[in-house]
Amino acid sequence: MYPRTKVKRFDFPPGRSVAGKYVIERPLGSGWEGEVYAIVERNTGIRRAAKFYYPHRDPMGKAAITYARKLDALRHCPILMQYHHQEIAYVKRKKVMVVISELIEGQKLSEFLSAQPGHRLSTFEALHVLYILAKGITPIHARGEYHGDIHDDNIMIRRQGISFEVKLLDFFDLGRPTRSRIHKDVLNLIQVFHSIVGGRDRYGAQPKVVKEIIRGQRDSLILQRFQSAGDIQHHLESLSWDK
Repeated sequence: MYPRTKVKRFDFPPGRSVAGKYVIERPLGSGWEGEVYAIVERNTGIRRAAKFYYPHRDPMGKAAITYARKLDALRHCPILMQYHHQEIAYVKRKKVMVVISELIEGQKLSEFLSAQPGHRLSTFEALHVLYILAKGITPIHARGEYHGDIHDDNIMIRRQGISFEVKLLDFFDLGRPTRSRIHKDVLNLIQVFHSIVGGRDRYGAQPKVVKEIIRGQRDSLILQRFQSAGDIQHHLESLSWDK
């Protein structure tokens, strides 16, 4: 008999079978709601990502359903991972909601930056990554939606030819869309850009083109210029490099 305790951690080992259909490949991350793993579909060999919700955090499955619906509603936004379906698994006789989605390849942005010279990208590369992010989030904001959890551990990146492939991971905040939540996305985007160019230690030496975006990390100044990701995208598309 299993004790009647909360399943506070899953800690699935590689090779564990899940729901009779999948095999755990490796852990991808964890958070307040649950844990995410790379999995392999038994019948096809297709690799997916699976988010397992802690039963005590989502006892009725509402968070998993809201998360799946939001991913599906934004399925035409290629910067987001694509939702596939839901499963129910049982862990220590407790029902666990599982959201199956696209497996994103690459590294977390934080890990990627740690491996770069000086733990940063060049000005042009950093602007390019910011542009990919802003352009990808623009259609989300245009729908009045928001992400709510943009940071360098929630962004996957890999070099692809002379460019980058960038994807956003987990939504954390699934509340009602508001202007202030879209503004939070904007401020988080600028914070990510600030990290990409080297953070506080490098800010004083940054060129004008960078400082005009980061604006001393002052929220009021940033929001004077950028109200949405679309504003950042348009700013980058009209940059003048002879300033």
